[in-house]
Formats: sequence, C-alpha cells, structure tokens
Amino acid sequence: MDIDEEIHDQIVNALKGADFPINNKKILFESFFKNINVKGHISGFGITPEEIRGLVEKGDFPFNNSEEIAHVVIKRKNKEGIGE
Repeated sequence: MDIDEEIHDQIVNALKGADFPINNKKILFESFFKNINVKGHISGFGITPEEIRGLVEKGDFPFNNSEEIAHVVIKRKNKEGIGE
C-alpha cells in the first residue's frame, strides 16, 4: 500500500460515524476527535487533523462523505510536495 492509499484509509476510518455534510473547518476538525486518535505516522509521513485542516480550503466545503475529504487532502499533499 502506498502513502496515498494509507492516508486515504486513515482519513476514512477516522471519520466513520461523522455527521455529513461537513460544512466548515471547525466541524471537520472536531469530527476527527469524535471517533479515534488520528495522530499517526504513515510510512514515514505523519498526518494530523491540524495538517488536514491546513490542506482544506474554504471553497472545498461542503463535504458529503469522507472519500471527498481524503481525495482533496491527498491531491493537495501531492501538489504541495508534503511528505516527499
């Protein structure tokens, strides 16, 4: 499994049970802490809710499911060269 797949799985798992749609960064950030401890290191790349919040922009909302969030975070991570 590559880094992007692991990040995808971490985000999707962390947001199981979250109330969608998620309409802003505050709700997104709080949703990560309702389920599990998200802080983790994935194949040498640690991703935290704070880092995810920094990669998501106001215009990305609303998110209708965790797959959408994972897609945006991975796209921005790759664009900005984070974790490389």
